[in-house]
Amino acid sequence: MMEIHSQTKLFIKIQKRMKRKTPTKHPRIEDQAHAQKLGRLSQSVAKAIRRESADIYITENYIKHIFNRHIEELRAVGYTPLDFAKEVVAGFNRIYKGTEFSILLVKWNGTQKVAAIELNLAFKHNFYEVKTAQMRAKENMKNLELLWQKK
Repeated sequence: MMEIHSQTKLFIKIQKRMKRKTPTKHPRIEDQAHAQKLGRLSQSVAKAIRRESADIYITENYIKHIFNRHIEELRAVGYTPLDFAKEVVAGFNRIYKGTEFSILLVKWNGTQKVAAIELNLAFKHNFYEVKTAQMRAKENMKNLELLWQKK
């Protein structure tokens, strides 16, 4: 019963967000001059995490955001923001539940840090949008809900 109630609340939040007449906080793909497709969340993975299968895009604004907030940590591992996002989309091996509407694609490896990008499903559209990309400590991932792991 509790699960149904929380799903109903989430559905209501999604409906409210979709009905907004003012622009959302972050610009959408169609408003961007330069959006780049990074890959696609496959049908089998999407089904396993109960989400939609859709293409994954990154906008110029989010590349700038990643550059402004995370460039030093990305440079330390030899990546530009765009190359880092491409690498994670191409090689993620875990998916975690992110914030309210997001998921985290994670490339888990043998080091103390993991490569992660946060995706939001763009409502009224059939694509995921990269929200941020960064290195995260493995320790910080323990409190997140694991939705999928590559076998």
